[in-house]
Amino acid sequence: MADFSRGLEPDLLTSRSSGASSSGSESDTYTHSDTSFVLESQQAPPAEDPWLGQEQTRQQQTRHTYLGDVDDLEGGGTLLDAGQICHLPLIPLEGIVLMPGDTLPLKVMRRQDRQKLESALTAPTPFTRLIAVACMSRSDPGAMHLHTVGCTAEIRQVHRQEGGALSIVAKGLQRLQLNLDLLRHNQSLTHTQQTITADAPVSHIPMEAKQGVAFWPAQIWARYNAFELAEEAMNHFKMMAPQVRQLQTEPVAVSYWLASNLPLEDDTRQRLLEAPTVVERLKIEVALMQRMASLRCRFCMTQVASASDVVSMSNEGIGGAFVNSHGYVHDMITLHRAMNAVCEGEPETEHSWFPGFAWTIAYCAGCTSHLGWKFTAAQRDQHPQSFWGLRRPAITELNESRRNTMLSLQLQPDRMIA
Repeated sequence: MADFSRGLEPDLLTSRSSGASSSGSESDTYTHSDTSFVLESQQAPPAEDPWLGQEQTRQQQTRHTYLGDVDDLEGGGTLLDAGQICHLPLIPLEGIVLMPGDTLPLKVMRRQDRQKLESALTAPTPFTRLIAVACMSRSDPGAMHLHTVGCTAEIRQVHRQEGGALSIVAKGLQRLQLNLDLLRHNQSLTHTQQTITADAPVSHIPMEAKQGVAFWPAQIWARYNAFELAEEAMNHFKMMAPQVRQLQTEPVAVSYWLASNLPLEDDTRQRLLEAPTVVERLKIEVALMQRMASLRCRFCMTQVASASDVVSMSNEGIGGAFVNSHGYVHDMITLHRAMNAVCEGEPETEHSWFPGFAWTIAYCAGCTSHLGWKFTAAQRDQHPQSFWGLRRPAITELNESRRNTMLSLQLQPDRMIA
């Protein structure tokens, strides 16, 4: 998207422009005449749903056209064998949990990072165009933690820019495990060893179990029926976001699609990626959706949206990663409304991630942390007229009591929450 010099890191958010004017938002906002801020109110939703009949807009393709004219690379898609040892170029990304099936845009300018991608593009078969992506999170103030479960990604598109910058679009393929012992002795993260940890094939429940003549009763078999769990999970999701289409039916694909599209913070998504089986991943997702109601600012716990506010602005779902002109990758979810969000400045169309929409930076009204952006239609006859993109690292699906419980337990970063 954009030249977000103010939106890259939390410590840079204090430098706000003093002369910005109102964002020009409409009925659900009010403007403080003595400031440049626009605060989203908590009014009830309008009686007439402005999203009805806008399925084409809702499923708009977001092909990362802001990266420029990319070259499509032919072939690829080859999966590595489970347990295979590889030495893929490692790309650590703060707050980004890449799932199999996810799209990842990158823009790299440092020579060392460009060399990583170039080495992937020229690697021999079967490692051609493959990179390893792992999430980095802040375990303590000022300290970064690299998670050891990541995902392979295949470079599908490339754009070489003037000045040496290299932009790519990659697709997540398979889970992998980083060799922790080697990482401790290699601070540069340039050369690492990984092991592919593919999900085990999912089997249908035996006919004997369905007929009630198996040794274990049908109720026991049902608890481990990945196909029924996937259907149950998708039914919960459709209740939360009925306008979102999901074409996956195979349990493993459904589990990863939900992990990518549920409005979850990055720590929760990391634990879904680490789930040892598809059954366990689906069970966690069902449990999360059963108690999911509101989305809150991760830093002050102010409610900023409801889970039912999510909406799809691309064919991939409600979630997605986008890279700005500085090379910083933002993972966000899209919603048709938000609350307690302060917008600053005039809407800008330059470098917009969504063609036809202008962006405005949004902050939390409770603590002024960077929540994300409000996107406003550039044309009056365009639908929708506005929507929101909230950064996953800035929000949480947990309530305050559950978050305090988690913090008091001091769970290990790579240990899954039950």
